[in-house]
Amino acid sequence: MSTETQNGRGSDADRERNRRDREPTRERDRDPRRWLAQASAFTRRSLQEVRNSWLLLGWVIAFPAIMYLFFVAQGTDGPATADAIISIGIGVMGALFVCLYLFGDQLAGDLEDRRYAAYRSMPLSPAADLAGRMAAGLVLATAAFAATILAGVATGAEYGLRGPESIPIVVVAGLLTCVFWMVVAIPIVLAADNESVAEWVSSLVAVAAFVLTGFNGALPAQSPIEGELLNYLPNALPTRLLVYHLVPAENWTELGAAPPAMPTGLEFVALLAGYAIVALVAGTVLLNRYAYDRGWWP
Repeated sequence: MSTETQNGRGSDADRERNRRDREPTRERDRDPRRWLAQASAFTRRSLQEVRNSWLLLGWVIAFPAIMYLFFVAQGTDGPATADAIISIGIGVMGALFVCLYLFGDQLAGDLEDRRYAAYRSMPLSPAADLAGRMAAGLVLATAAFAATILAGVATGAEYGLRGPESIPIVVVAGLLTCVFWMVVAIPIVLAADNESVAEWVSSLVAVAAFVLTGFNGALPAQSPIEGELLNYLPNALPTRLLVYHLVPAENWTELGAAPPAMPTGLEFVALLAGYAIVALVAGTVLLNRYAYDRGWWP
């Protein structure tokens, strides 16, 4: 067998042969119970890999909280709500770091260790693979964000819900954001074709997004990007939504969070949903085509 075929990039004839051989497998993949079992297995495996490395787990979860504490230690004269805004911006960066670096690292490791050569011969659903990895990523991203907020509470930052509707908006915005950024890691991994390179590039993307948008849009004055664009970027928009719904403030200009005006309408949540849906479709296509070698759609 040629090297090209072994790497999942064989001839059209090879792919067509594989497609015909796997038609019964695809029928089985449509069984909801089988799909959920596969997704759960990928979730458990992903979490187990991280748990086996306490150093990695501690770094991923604690890094954003430590970064926030380091910032507070420099001394600030602003109100407690300003510290809350900064903690949310850093917490979102921690979540993005999990989504890009950790999610991408595990996928790159599986590709480099040739696990997908075995997965292709199994009745596995690429969509279940993606969903299971994402579920694990969501757990860890939530932990990283929560650790940063707890650090903010411990240092006197002031938080408060804007209303009962804030709870579902915060949860949905966080979920959609993590889904989008985990999919961003997939083309990085596939293009890098090397675990170390993928780790470096994904980390760089997370840091660059944080710096170029001013703490992920939390502090627009520190960003070179001007105007309403910050309310539409997939890292700044969710951060600004979280700031609006988790910080009890009205004068956003005084706190450095405006201009632009804060995104307050449900249309911004709908925009995040659009980003996430497009990302999910793209992620499923990429895994199906390049990892499982089963064409462009399951």
